[in-house]
Amino acid sequence: MYVCICNAITEDDVHGCMASGCTTARAVKAACGFKPGCGMCTKRIHTMVSQYRTAGELADALTGGPLALTAVPEPSPAAEPGPSEPVGPSEPVGPQGPIAAVTIAEGAAPQTAA
Repeated sequence: MYVCICNAITEDDVHGCMASGCTTARAVKAACGFKPGCGMCTKRIHTMVSQYRTAGELADALTGGPLALTAVPEPSPAAEPGPSEPVGPSEPVGPQGPIAAVTIAEGAAPQTAA
């Protein structure tokens, strides 16, 4: 939907400006390239900026603030299997060591606790 007919600016254009860091109506108008016109869009832009800022503050309040970006560590070469190490299924390991495979003979019923 158009926000400003004089400058052919849509809501998507305004949202894009706000997402790229514009936090005031004046900054949005500058980033979108608004030229003086009838002025009917000013109230709508102020409302959109206010809603965007309120939504951001609410999200920060719910999540404990904006999260700091951290670099993801690269995997160490020692963790990758080398050419001499076998690649394939291995023995399942539990907290006490390897888990032994249990097989049930054909025709025998498994034991259950009584």
